[in-house]
Amino acid sequence: MAFVRRALGILFSVAVVCALCVLAVLASRRLDARPRTDDAFLQADLVHMAPDVSGRVLVLAVQDNQLVHRGDLLFSIDPEPYRLRVAQAAAEVRGLEGKLGVTGDQVASETSKAAAANTGIGTAKAQLALATSTLARLQPLLARGFVTAQQVDQARTSRQSAQLTLEQAQQQADEARQGISSVKPAQEELAAARAALALAERDLRLTEARAPCDGRIAGLDVAAGEFAAAGHPLFTIIDTEHWWAIGNFRETDLVGLEPGQPAEVYVLSRPGRVLHGTVESVGWGVTPDEGAQFEGLPHVPRSLNWVRIAQRFPVRIRLDAPPPEMMRVGASAAIVIRR
Repeated sequence: MAFVRRALGILFSVAVVCALCVLAVLASRRLDARPRTDDAFLQADLVHMAPDVSGRVLVLAVQDNQLVHRGDLLFSIDPEPYRLRVAQAAAEVRGLEGKLGVTGDQVASETSKAAAANTGIGTAKAQLALATSTLARLQPLLARGFVTAQQVDQARTSRQSAQLTLEQAQQQADEARQGISSVKPAQEELAAARAALALAERDLRLTEARAPCDGRIAGLDVAAGEFAAAGHPLFTIIDTEHWWAIGNFRETDLVGLEPGQPAEVYVLSRPGRVLHGTVESVGWGVTPDEGAQFEGLPHVPRSLNWVRIAQRFPVRIRLDAPPPEMMRVGASAAIVIRR
């Protein structure tokens, strides 16, 4: 009887060891088929709302943690200085438009004078040609006595006078052409003034800041009356239109993990509810704990210093229509990848 009990005990022990081995193999295969991590958190795009123009905040239309929609007014800067700049730029444009008109009239007048001078050159050339031909006809007749020396001298004098008249006409035409001004400088000044007016109008429009997306206000610690400097954020908008879960997976789990694979996400605040998503990207670099530092790469510290453990890389999961009440940036989560 004791022998039977001993044999049954041995068989039971063997069965337990075999069952444990089978369970270990199944668990290992399951982990290989469905890698998971508890080192994960929720993430959304952040929009740091900074004014495009500087000035006193007249209206602050939001509160911290408030839900806003795309196009809602967030805050407005005192528009009075920018209205005055628009008026100043518009007055300069009108003045330059008038100046351009006057310059155009002057150029037209100078062009007309140059055309008249060119006409005078043609007349002088015709007179010179006539005087030259007359002198050429009279000079052979002087030796034969058909004309007097006085007539030849008068013809020669007429030719010299016509030559002088032509030279004067050419000089006047050159002076008229040089006197023609250009409207191009005035046109360039007007173009610059119109660009300045457009910039002033743009600055006036930007005194009102509106929500670029649906989201929630975060980090608001200013009030109306605060002086806002251009480019310095007043608060942040959490873009609630798109959400991601970022999980740090061991490098040994990355084999076969690729974008497009389905994933399950469990948020610590409500672990019983499963959120579904899709692998969007797998990290290709992190900053190591030792050696060279790489700016811009995520840093994932290792938790044990005396044991060489596998490095972890971030995997980005895009969530499919997550419930808004569970979505908070930085909330703890767990991720299971279904291959």
